[in-house]
Amino acid sequence: MSRLCLMVLYGACCVAGELAVPNASFEEAAGEGALGWKWWSRTKVGSALRTTDEHHSLGHSMCIRHEGERDWAFSSEKRFDAKPGETHLASAWAKVKKGSVELAVVALRQGKTLSWDIGSTAAGVGKDWAKLEAVAEVPDECDQIYVRFVGEGDTLAWVDDVALAPAERPKPVEKPKVQGYATERVREKLDRGLVALPVAGGKVYLSWRLLDSDPPDIAFHVARRTGDGPWTRLTTEPVRQTCDFLDVSAPRGVESSYRISTVAAGRDGGAPSTAVRATPSDAGSDFVSIRLQGDYVAMRAGIADLDGDGRYDFVIKQPNLNIDPYELYWKRSPGTYRLKAYRSGSVYLWSYDLGWAIEMGIWYSPYVVYDLDGDGKAEVAVKTGEGDPRDADGRVQSGPEWLTILDGLTGEPITRVPWPSREGYGEGIRGYNYASRNQLGVAYLDGKTPCLIVERGTYGLIKVVAYELRDRRLRELWRWDNAKEPRRYWGQGAHWMHAADLDGDGRDEIVLGSAVLDDNGAPLWSTGLGHPDHCYVGDLDPERPGLEIYYGIEPGRPKNTMCLVDAKTGAILWGHGEPTQHIHSSGLVSDIDPTHPGAECYSGERDFKDKRWLRDCKGNVVSVKDLGGLAPRAAYWDADPQRELVVGRKIMKYEGPTLFDRLEGQVIAVADVLGDWREEIITSLPGELRIYATALPARDRRVCLMQDPIYRMDVAVASMGYYQVPMTSYDLGTRK
Repeated sequence: MSRLCLMVLYGACCVAGELAVPNASFEEAAGEGALGWKWWSRTKVGSALRTTDEHHSLGHSMCIRHEGERDWAFSSEKRFDAKPGETHLASAWAKVKKGSVELAVVALRQGKTLSWDIGSTAAGVGKDWAKLEAVAEVPDECDQIYVRFVGEGDTLAWVDDVALAPAERPKPVEKPKVQGYATERVREKLDRGLVALPVAGGKVYLSWRLLDSDPPDIAFHVARRTGDGPWTRLTTEPVRQTCDFLDVSAPRGVESSYRISTVAAGRDGGAPSTAVRATPSDAGSDFVSIRLQGDYVAMRAGIADLDGDGRYDFVIKQPNLNIDPYELYWKRSPGTYRLKAYRSGSVYLWSYDLGWAIEMGIWYSPYVVYDLDGDGKAEVAVKTGEGDPRDADGRVQSGPEWLTILDGLTGEPITRVPWPSREGYGEGIRGYNYASRNQLGVAYLDGKTPCLIVERGTYGLIKVVAYELRDRRLRELWRWDNAKEPRRYWGQGAHWMHAADLDGDGRDEIVLGSAVLDDNGAPLWSTGLGHPDHCYVGDLDPERPGLEIYYGIEPGRPKNTMCLVDAKTGAILWGHGEPTQHIHSSGLVSDIDPTHPGAECYSGERDFKDKRWLRDCKGNVVSVKDLGGLAPRAAYWDADPQRELVVGRKIMKYEGPTLFDRLEGQVIAVADVLGDWREEIITSLPGELRIYATALPARDRRVCLMQDPIYRMDVAVASMGYYQVPMTSYDLGTRK
């Protein structure tokens, strides 16, 4: 392909192999063969006019003037043919006295805009001329490209020497592998998770965990004690096929205690489990209750073992209020968030006030709870600030920001490091929105050490830093941002972060959204499809080797806004073949239909209630019915390996009967925190957390889902971002 140059000249001179642009306003005649430019602004003000007052090298330049809060653009009217996979370098010189100027390459498909930005760079206020260079990679379905300058707000700038030319794709930077503190994988030490539910009719349903360390022939005896009486074995033969038991003879109205003991190779397996209590009654009970210190409703729950006893505890965030940074949704925070910690059994531990430096919204206040230093007790990682740095209107746009580690038992700060800075996200309301998107995650970057992943940015600039916690200090492992990456890595962030071993090397990669970072912090791949409102990682298609990722892409595109990709390479396996406007909310990916192998994938349009798609793992449309909005939940509840839908108060089978209709409160988590492998549904009510557990008899037994690496990392990050049900690294329908 011949070199294409856009050069700012006085006249329409052309050099062999080059195309020239006159240095004239869009209103002036360009001359034969020259390229024209066009001015546009949202409010129809401003101008781009030729001047000799300032110039870089050609004796004149284009002076851009704009007043007001909205955006403007100065665009080349010439379109250049391009092919997917090509790389181009756009360059220019700019001198900015007020505001900022961004040089961007635009992609077209059959004359219509495919992407406003496939490569860009910006210059802010400076005394001297600054060179702008933007690497643009031509995306799929693009057939033409052009360049433009864009900005917003009050602007006074000059631009000169504009060029667009073919270029070589930048070579990836080699980065070292992570070597953390751990010599073997840090794992939670779980107990049996025994739960006793009084069920209707005066019976007690018991359920407990099977662990991945259990021998294949392990079996269980169940014992009961009433009051201070002796322990009585309830099983004549040990339970082998399941991890549940129904006590039909417990005395009603009297509290009884239960415990289990193991048998392996025909011999007693050791000390019995910790006892749990239940009081049989005619009405029964559907849940385990955790009473809160106050009549508040929890917004999120971090689930981890805070005291090392093998049982899950909870760190909640309250109150249940979410303010979004986007200008149409933002409002002033009426108060401050508090983290509150509770041990299993409703034992209150501590409270930590995030203060006025953290506004009351999901994106301002990420936190995760996990055993980061490997001592068997979880820490709390949270974004914090200092003092009261609010502007007059209530926004926080200044002041120090920290990644702070709290002791899980006391809530006392252990250590802190600076949060990725606000720099680079732009000025004004738009820059505030972009800079206010913060997330946290956990990943085993070396396959052994749990590492913290800190992220700032979703829609444009993204910054990521990885740390390990060792000897009560945070050690930086690597950092990455997309400032100098190809544009396919910009604006690809999601409302969720996944960690999973995508390439099978034993080390976790970071799924930021449509872009993925390798375990060493180097970019691995990006689909370039844009920001996904939901993405799910797991063994979604059991007939294929490896893992898959399902995306629901928010921005409108001609196709593939709902798609399944190969997790190792990002290659699209199948996709929606029609244009969409706004695929919205968290969708759902789970095996809910036993007639199709693997997971079903559900997404829908925000503004069209009749546009819903449920697909099987091969991309075939199974149904276009609404499953209960754009964010239905699902849980493993009955005895089969399919999840049931959780909608409102009901738990129901897909196109089947309702199994349970007494859920109360807001669902804030679905996870295997008690009992056997089936999941619990955690809801929040004023002054209470409820852990709803199934009392349906099991057919088989499976290892606790929390011991699956993808599932556990999904549960860890469920305390921040938009909620999605956790996935597994294997298909439950084809493997136990």
